[in-house]
Amino acid sequence: MKIGILTHPQGANYGGVLQCYALSTFLKKMGHTPVVIRREGDKSFFLWEWTRALLRILHCPRYYTPDKIDITFKIRSFINSNFLRTYPVRSQKRMRSICKDYDLQAVIVGSDQVWRQDFAMNFGYNYYLDFVSSNVTKVSYAASFGLSEWTYTTSQTLKIKDLLSLFKGISVREEDGVDLCKNNLGITPELLIDPTLLLSVEDYDKFTSPRLIKEKYIFIYWLGDKSLVQNEIDKFKSEGYEIIDVNLRDDIELPAIEDWLSYIKYADKVITDSFHGCVFSTIYNRQFIVHCNKSGGFGRLQSLFNSLQMQEKLNAGNAIVEYTKVNNCIVALQEIAFNYLNKTLI
Repeated sequence: MKIGILTHPQGANYGGVLQCYALSTFLKKMGHTPVVIRREGDKSFFLWEWTRALLRILHCPRYYTPDKIDITFKIRSFINSNFLRTYPVRSQKRMRSICKDYDLQAVIVGSDQVWRQDFAMNFGYNYYLDFVSSNVTKVSYAASFGLSEWTYTTSQTLKIKDLLSLFKGISVREEDGVDLCKNNLGITPELLIDPTLLLSVEDYDKFTSPRLIKEKYIFIYWLGDKSLVQNEIDKFKSEGYEIIDVNLRDDIELPAIEDWLSYIKYADKVITDSFHGCVFSTIYNRQFIVHCNKSGGFGRLQSLFNSLQMQEKLNAGNAIVEYTKVNNCIVALQEIAFNYLNKTLI
């Protein structure tokens, strides 16, 4: 079956890229052909980007910054090499022809925060698959609302409820998402693991870089304000650890996906406020220290730790994880996910 995947536009987001890669790879293992739908900004945004590009070419001072580096180049290289993608779609009208143009027999929306209101509503109801015709199967896989409260308006809620009634399968990533669907949409979705957990270490090792740091080191993957963790950094420095730091707020070239995975795999410890920082620390059985990223809430981490039987992390971010139990749990959850996709993609 040829299956479209509609997720976040892929950019400077390691977890966002890898969850899409993982779902694509898992679908291939099931015998399907996944195609990533490139839903991007609408035409006005596209025209603005072209205008800015022209201003840069003309060396307009506000837009011409010759010393500014392309910080996402290495991440885009991975995307270009590992995904079958559609042409960029920048309008509702063009979106309605995507299934026919690529002969899609099903479309999956997810994973990650595709149903977060302040993101999804920028694209009309595309992320509730309003563009998919009735003869194409509609499924959500581990979709996330991002927050623990319902932020859609009454009219939006009614529209979403109607659109989801046409889905063959509805699943969400967080326990909060289950409650939001029940309380606001009258729907009881399935709770499934993030796609990145569908693959094994061996799957990721096919492209993960070899060990890059010879000395003992701490890997920090941080999305928020790094000053909040500075005391921990200073402590590990004083103990002789090298600090490898990737912060998406820094205006420096970001490491390649392959290197980012390597930094986690071989780290003596990981410090992170990222959902996927925790996920890949778990996949590689690394001990990690987690801090709550206030902008994203605690619900997604709480659900992750509950589903993987890592409740100790709910009480203490630096708690030691016993990975034999966790690994067995992941295998069981992979089977649940496989059964869900197998029954919905028929």
